[in-house]
Amino acid sequence: MIMPIADYPFKGPHRSVKKIENSPGVFAVICEFVETYYLMDIDHSDDVKKAIQTHERRKCWENHHRGNIRYAVLHTSDLSVEEKGEIEEKIRKRYRNIPCPRD
Repeated sequence: MIMPIADYPFKGPHRSVKKIENSPGVFAVICEFVETYYLMDIDHSDDVKKAIQTHERRKCWENHHRGNIRYAVLHTSDLSVEEKGEIEEKIRKRYRNIPCPRD
C-alpha cells in the first residue's frame, strides 16, 4: 500500500518491521488511532529497518502514541544522505506538529 506523506510515496503503514527491507530510505513513525493516522516522527538511514528497531527516539514514540505504532518507508537507494535529509526537512516543515523532534 502507498501512503502519501508530503507528496512522497511511502510504502506502508507496516504493523512491524518484519516486512521492511534493510535498505536506505526515509521512514515515518505513525500512530494509527480510530482509523486515522498521525505522524509522530520522521528520519532517514542507510538501513531503515535497523534504525527503526534501535532508534534513540523510541521512548518519544512510546510516550506520544495514542493507538498503534506503524511505520512507512520511502526507499531511496538512489539518493545521497544529503538528499534524504532534505526530504526529512521538507516533511518536518510541512507537518510542524510532529511530537518527536530531531535531535
